[in-house]
Amino acid sequence: MPPALSNKALATVLSVVASGLAWAGPTVSGPFEGPQYGQVEFRTEGERVVGTAAGTGGVCRFEPGTEVVKGEVQGHVLVGSVLLCQAGPECAERASLPVLLVINPYDRVVSGLVRLPKGCTSPALKDGLQVYLKSTAPQDDSRDGEAEPEESAAPTAPVPAAAPAKVVPVSPVGQARSDAPPSLEEGQRLLQAGNHAAAQSLFQRLLAVDERNAAAVVGLAASQLGLGDVDGALKSLERVKTSTRPDVHLWTAYAHLRDKNRIRARESLRKAMDMGWGPGGNRPAEAVPEAALRDDIEFVQQQRNNRKRTPGRESLGAGSPSP
Repeated sequence: MPPALSNKALATVLSVVASGLAWAGPTVSGPFEGPQYGQVEFRTEGERVVGTAAGTGGVCRFEPGTEVVKGEVQGHVLVGSVLLCQAGPECAERASLPVLLVINPYDRVVSGLVRLPKGCTSPALKDGLQVYLKSTAPQDDSRDGEAEPEESAAPTAPVPAAAPAKVVPVSPVGQARSDAPPSLEEGQRLLQAGNHAAAQSLFQRLLAVDERNAAAVVGLAASQLGLGDVDGALKSLERVKTSTRPDVHLWTAYAHLRDKNRIRARESLRKAMDMGWGPGGNRPAEAVPEAALRDDIEFVQQQRNNRKRTPGRESLGAGSPSP
């Protein structure tokens, strides 16, 4: 069986993603829960994070106190490992696999894709691909890094009123401003921060201005996939199916994979490669589909290499009367 996605590969993706983030990421602590995975209690010690199984529920039936997630936080990303139960004829019943988890402090979600060994499945993963855990702590208790406002002392003498300062609206990082002109760059920052809902809204605003903007369609589809709306993503990408942009067909392949249609996924991958796309380009915007499609990429590459090696006719060899 091919090895799972290595920590070295995860670290490579992490360094690229983190370089695009403008602020230090949050910590992860407290109770989280996933509909398939069950309850996890996180604690943070410096940059190191440990998640232990808590309570009951979850398809894997981990004993409470079992360490199920371990890793280090860098920026908005936790790089480490996750414990999963597996099914498959040659699969270990339980395995700790490398994972890159994106921390979204606004939706209070920790999520990421896991590459299972070939032939293995895990019922603990959302859509068969994704670790998905949402904070169950009260909203006020889950805020990270927010200081309580200090009470200012009352002045001892009357202070002349100053002229009102011009207020420039500033949106918090990871939030789309409704009054600012949308930009593709801001949409990509939202996607990389895992704020798919805000990214979807921004790309929809871009498309309301220019419905033929293929880059905005790709961003919209990426945010829809991040929110689990596979049908919506496929419909969005259908609008630009004749585009010559390789990333259109890469994300179409990923959408078909999420739709459990591997044949169409590989057809779209071939289109992307025919237009010049190749893996390993350290492109943060394509890290998610590239990781999920790794086996299919290897398959399509092997097919392309075999075709290149197939001669148009057999060699006639030495001594042939033909010139």
